[in-house]
Amino acid sequence: MAATFPACSAPPGTLRLARKEARRARRAARHASWQGGHPFAGWRLPAMILGFIAWWPIGLALLTLFSVWRPAMSCTASAWMTPWKERLRGALPASGGSGNQAFDEHRAAVLRRLEAERQALDAAQAEFAAFVQQLRRAKDQEEFDRFMAGRGG
Repeated sequence: MAATFPACSAPPGTLRLARKEARRARRAARHASWQGGHPFAGWRLPAMILGFIAWWPIGLALLTLFSVWRPAMSCTASAWMTPWKERLRGALPASGGSGNQAFDEHRAAVLRRLEAERQALDAAQAEFAAFVQQLRRAKDQEEFDRFMAGRGG
């Protein structure tokens, strides 16, 4: 029994056009991966290898240049994060609270308590610094008195 295939219902030139578009898309993707993207993609890796072969500081400089100073590390390239930031900003109420009054009151109380503890610790730290300063002064005075007693004969 012979296998029969359904006839293609697309117009005659459509298949050729689709193949051409697919080829163009593959070429564009290949070009994009060659030009940008990962720091070791395309021409960058061979350039680094040749730089290490020629003289290791050249290879190290290229490695640093391609991995650290790539466009993905710049501030302007962080535009991909903007939609997420906007979404997070939209999720929080404008007042800065959580939307739950009981939780907001608890949070404010805890923050007040922590601020009071921080001020108490700062005061204790200043008191201890003054104590250490007084001990150093007393030690210095004792050493000076010993020096003067040994010097005067």
